[in-house]
Amino acid sequence: MMFKDFNKFLFVNLKVYFFVLLIIIIMKLVGINYFGLDVNNAFLINAEHFLRKTYLLYAIDFATLYLMFYVYITIVCDNKDLKFVAFIATLIEFIGQFLLLKVGLVNQLKCILDFIIAFGTPIIINKKIKIKRPFIIICLIILYQIISYATRGQIPTANYENKIIDFLLNIDQYILLIFTYKIYFEGGVNLCHQEVGSSSQKKINFSILLRKLQESLYKFKQQDKETKITYIIYFILSLFWNCFTIVFILLMARLNGTLIECLFIIFAFWITKTVFGEAFHLESMLRCFVLSSLVYYIFNRITLPIKISVIVPIILGVGLSYFTSKLVKKTYKPLYRGMPENLFNETILKVVDKGSDKYNICYDYFVLKKNAIALGIKYNYSDSGIKKIKDRVNLKIKELNN
Repeated sequence: MMFKDFNKFLFVNLKVYFFVLLIIIIMKLVGINYFGLDVNNAFLINAEHFLRKTYLLYAIDFATLYLMFYVYITIVCDNKDLKFVAFIATLIEFIGQFLLLKVGLVNQLKCILDFIIAFGTPIIINKKIKIKRPFIIICLIILYQIISYATRGQIPTANYENKIIDFLLNIDQYILLIFTYKIYFEGGVNLCHQEVGSSSQKKINFSILLRKLQESLYKFKQQDKETKITYIIYFILSLFWNCFTIVFILLMARLNGTLIECLFIIFAFWITKTVFGEAFHLESMLRCFVLSSLVYYIFNRITLPIKISVIVPIILGVGLSYFTSKLVKKTYKPLYRGMPENLFNETILKVVDKGSDKYNICYDYFVLKKNAIALGIKYNYSDSGIKKIKDRVNLKIKELNN
C-alpha cells in the first residue's frame, strides 16, 4: 500500500506548519504583514452575492459547521460512528444562529449557544464523560481558529456580512481539524510516542552519518592532487547547477505571482526530503532540472494563495518529499554471518533499536559469529529462541524490500 505512512504524513505536515507559523509570527513582529486576506476583493464579494442568491452559501455554512461538530463530538466521545448525532447538533446550531441573526442578537448570544451545544451534546451521549475532555478539545479548536485568523491579520469575530470571506479565513482551521481527527483515530497517539521515542534512533543515525563524513574526508585526504581538484570542481559545478535550478524555479514562480507560495513549498520539501526515506535522484542533472521545473510549475498553478491558506503550500511540499521517497527502491540484504559492522548497523537499525536484546543478539550472532547455544546461555534463551529472534529480524528486513 503506497500510502501506508498516511498518519506520519499528517503529523509531519503539522510539525512543519507550526514551524512556519513561528516564522510568520516573527515576520509580523518586525512589521512584515504579507499574509492578510483582502476582504474588499471584488471577486469574493461578487461570489458571496451569487452563492447567497442560489442558497449554496447556506450549504457551505452547514457543511463547515458539521465538520467541526463531527470532529469535536467523535474525539470527545471516543467514538467513530456519531455522524447522525453530529448532524442533529449541527442542525440545532444552524437554526439557532439563523434565529439569532433574524432578531439581531447573533453577536451577543452566539457564544452561549455554542457553549450549550458543545458541552451538552457529549453529556447527553455519555453522562459519565468528564468535563475536562470536551474543555480541552474546545480549547484546541479555539486555538486553531485564533491561529487561522492571526495569520490572516484579522480579529477572530464572525463575519456575517460575507460568508465566503469567513470561510476563507477558516480554511487552515478546517484542514487542521481534519488532520487532528485522522491522527487521533488512526494511530496518532502511537505515532506521537514513536516520534518522541525515535530521538535516540535519530542520534544513532546522526552518528552514522558523522562517521561516514569522517571516512569520506579521510579518503579525500588520501587522494592525489589531481583527484582532489576534480572532486572540488565537481562540487562547485553541482552547487552552481542546484542554485541555478532554484533561481529558475523562483523566477518562474515570480512570473506566475506565486513567489512566496513557492518558497513555502520548497522549504517544506527540503526540510522533510529524508523524513520518509532516502531522497529520490535522477541519473542526470538535466533530467532533474526538467522534472523539478515541471513539478514546481504545476504546484504554482494549483496551490492556494498564501493570503488564503498557509498550510496548502506546506502540504504540497511535504507531499512531494513523500511521493519522491516512494520512488526510491532500496534493497536491504538479509543479515549474514561475518557481516561488517557498518553494513550490519545500516541494515538492522531500520527495524530494531540499538542496544535492545534483538540488536545485541543479532550483533553477537552475525558480526561476532557466536553460536546460538552460547548466546542462549548469555541472554537466557534457548538456542531455538535465539534462532527465532534472528529469523524474525531478517523477516522484517525482507519486508522493507516489499
